[in-house]
Amino acid sequence: MIAFLHTSRIHIERFENLVRKFDKEVGIKHFVNEGLLDYAMSAGKTDTQGFRQEVQSIKNEQPGLIICTCSTYGAECDQSADIERIDQPIVEHLVANYSKIGLAFTAVSTKIVSQNLIERIAKRQNKQVEIVDCDCSSAWMHYENQEFDQYHKTVAEQLRTYESAAEAIFLAQASMEGTKQHLTDFTKGIYTSPEFGIKRYLDRRQGTIKQ
Repeated sequence: MIAFLHTSRIHIERFENLVRKFDKEVGIKHFVNEGLLDYAMSAGKTDTQGFRQEVQSIKNEQPGLIICTCSTYGAECDQSADIERIDQPIVEHLVANYSKIGLAFTAVSTKIVSQNLIERIAKRQNKQVEIVDCDCSSAWMHYENQEFDQYHKTVAEQLRTYESAAEAIFLAQASMEGTKQHLTDFTKGIYTSPEFGIKRYLDRRQGTIKQ
């Protein structure tokens, strides 16, 4: 079974469909704790205790794979050997292929976590990488109001101002994925974590995930 930890219910359908795209039979269970992200946004730091408690309740279900889809809690995932962060596979790919990466974010709580991940992987790959901050936080209010189409449109408008600043753009949060449909004429590659991450983790764990 694959267990997902989400901080918003909007991710359930997306990740359910992504897994089914690559594997029709593996068991899937979704766990949602919106309070984790609420805490991080209001306190300016992650809720370590709350995160660990949530992960422990997931482990009680004995899944073969646990994936956290919230990039804000990526550093918390790094402290545990048995929970994967959805954004690591795409960052590994970006660092391997680009030297100037645009880091796009709408939740300020994500910025440092994603930046640290890029820097850590660059060090591991022995590569110099320049990170260009693509601040799209003005769109966050639309996410909070569940105005998701406007959220994606606002992110797209902001990203156009960074088009010439980087070799590729990394949409650091899974919630930003819909932005790509508004940037079909964008001249730089735009990368998101969900599909890339799901495929990579399924490939790595093929044959080991319990049904």
